[in-house]
Amino acid sequence: MYRVDTTNKRLIALKETDYSSLSILERYDIQEWIEKTVEILGEDLLIIAKELPLQTGLRLDLLAIDKDGRLVVIEIKRSNIDRNIDWQAIKYASFSSNFLGDEIFRIYSEYLNVSAIEASEKIAEFLNVDINDLNKEQRIILVSLDFHSDVISAVLWLRDFGINIECLRIKPYVDEKGEIFVHPDKIIPIPEAKDYIQKKENKVRETKRINSFQGTGNLIESVIVELSSGSYRIERYDSLTVLVIECDSNQTVIARPFLRKIVEELGLQVNLLLNSGNEKNTRNLGKDVISELLKTGKCKNVLSHDIS
Repeated sequence: MYRVDTTNKRLIALKETDYSSLSILERYDIQEWIEKTVEILGEDLLIIAKELPLQTGLRLDLLAIDKDGRLVVIEIKRSNIDRNIDWQAIKYASFSSNFLGDEIFRIYSEYLNVSAIEASEKIAEFLNVDINDLNKEQRIILVSLDFHSDVISAVLWLRDFGINIECLRIKPYVDEKGEIFVHPDKIIPIPEAKDYIQKKENKVRETKRINSFQGTGNLIESVIVELSSGSYRIERYDSLTVLVIECDSNQTVIARPFLRKIVEELGLQVNLLLNSGNEKNTRNLGKDVISELLKTGKCKNVLSHDIS
């Protein structure tokens, strides 16, 4: 990195250094920088908590919300020595995924030292989506001086499975006067190739999904149903296997509990029990749900052939 000397029309090289040499700490320095200048992460985020204590006794570095209402776990390390930064962040994201709206408002109200109502209003004003869509998904941003190859490998693997996780490298430099400069560099996903990478990751996930279900046989029924949480495709095969797929992500969801959710939300006249009183298995329930959806017109019929 260079500093521009406009008077003498020359570039002055800045010396790359590390945080430990500068006595810069994670919690008392880097965390404070990001909290006060969150745009260094490359987007507009709303910080709602710092050093958030979790029930396990762990503390989450920074918790934020993005414009789409997703909770963003920000995990910070000042070097690449810690190979567990990704694992720590995954644990934090899993805990955060259980936060309901009221709990998020409480967390933010404590951070701002205002009432929960004021906190909820500020969040609603920040969002580009309805506040009821808050925390339907979670994201992870890892921040470090650099990243060990183990972490990079794990992050790329997690992204292949639809985990929204990013790596931001923030390197410090000093000039001849000892002034400190920092340079943020998002290395995963690279901003210039973000759309391409996203499409490639979606294709990889879809290919894995198709390959994993090659033994299901021939598709005989496929309907798309709209729920409050999004669009879903229900597929039934001649092997009687039933799959439920989230349309936007092309990821499968656990079928039987989701089929019950469809029955409940759409008020379908489908009995969840067999005549014996036992619960229907996925195959039976899936067949009955598809039949009732088609009968009531509460779905889009993508493909339908009768089979006993």
